[in-house]
Amino acid sequence: MDDAFIKLFRSLAPFNDTEIAEASTCFDTELVRKDEYFCKAGRICDKMGFVRSGLLRSFYTINGKETTTFFQTPGSVATALASFLRRKPALENIQAMEDSELVVISRENLLRLYNDNWKWQQVGRSFIEEYYINMELRMISLQSQSALERYKKFLKEYPELIQTVPLYYIASYLGMSPETLSRMRKTIYD
Repeated sequence: MDDAFIKLFRSLAPFNDTEIAEASTCFDTELVRKDEYFCKAGRICDKMGFVRSGLLRSFYTINGKETTTFFQTPGSVATALASFLRRKPALENIQAMEDSELVVISRENLLRLYNDNWKWQQVGRSFIEEYYINMELRMISLQSQSALERYKKFLKEYPELIQTVPLYYIASYLGMSPETLSRMRKTIYD
């Protein structure tokens, strides 16, 4: 476990060096190559990853149409949360858009940490709360903001993705067609 993750965990709970060292055996580093899946729809997602580098995309497919739900950038958590918590097949996919490195913990190891030390329960609660808040804010944005407002918010939150992510994924994330996004971008930049 590297210094950035130790610092993150210590910001969420008062861990000492021994507790961090003991827990470090529960985490692995996983490289997910571009186009590979970290989690696949229809399979149980039994791991949670903290993105160290790279870029992943969460999406689901209904009637052959993909809908992007999240982009996981460095510092983000990647998991199919409902599958991870309930041990049911995932509804969404998490796919690397570029080579990505994640610090990963299995569900089994996370539960073991929860049982061994209350501080890990506090860390887990913090991550779940953050995940829920992000989902709620996204839902509110899709239901209450105009397409232009959602696009401007995306530009502010993810300026680096405009150059690296195909526009049809961004359009899907924003809840609009690629044609609508293209027209909107044209009016903004003309």
